[in-house]
Amino acid sequence: MKIMCMGDSITYGNGLLDLSDRWTDIVADRTGHTLVNLGIGGDATGGMLARCQTQVFAKDPDALLLLGGTNDICFTYDYHQAFCNIVSMIRHAQTFGVPIVIGIPIPFVPERFAKQEWFADRDNEYITQQCERLAQVLRAFCASRGIPIIDYREAFLNGDGTVKTQLFTDALHPNAGGHRVMAELLCRRLGEIFPAT
Repeated sequence: MKIMCMGDSITYGNGLLDLSDRWTDIVADRTGHTLVNLGIGGDATGGMLARCQTQVFAKDPDALLLLGGTNDICFTYDYHQAFCNIVSMIRHAQTFGVPIVIGIPIPFVPERFAKQEWFADRDNEYITQQCERLAQVLRAFCASRGIPIIDYREAFLNGDGTVKTQLFTDALHPNAGGHRVMAELLCRRLGEIFPAT
C-alpha cells in the first residue's frame, strides 16, 4: 500500500536526531508499505487542506492518514477550525475515493511548556482542554460515520489519565520512544483497518 501521511512536526519528526526513527519510517520498515511523509513543522490544518489536492489526491494513493490540529489550537486557542478543516479533508478524500484514517493527536504537555521560548501569555490549561475537546469531537464524528481512527492520544496517557511525559522531548513533540509507540499502534491498526493487505 501507498499511504500518504499528512501532518505537522509530529509527522515530520521534529526533535529527532535521526529521521529514520520517525513513526512513518518505522512502520514502512516493519510492514513493507510505502508511507509518504508529508509532515511540515508548524503547519496547521488549513495548510494541510491546501496541500491535499497536489500532494495527496493527485498521487493516486491507496490511503490517507491525517494527523493534525494541535498547532491550530496553540495559534488560535480554539479547536473548531481544526475540526472543520479535518472534516473538509475527509469529504475530499471520500470524493476522490481515497480511504482516510484520522489520527487523534497526542496530548499537549503543559509541564514541558517553555514560555521563554514560545509565547509568555499562553494559557496552558486552556490549550490542554481544547486539545482534549478536539480529540473528543474527532472520535465522535468518525465513530458516527464509520471512519477509522488511530488513537495516538490514548497511547500517550497512563491509566489514570496523566500524560506519559517520558515519551516527549517538549510540550508537543514525541521523542524516539514516543515515535516507537506511535509506530507499534499504527502497525496493529493497519492490519485491522486494511485486513486484506
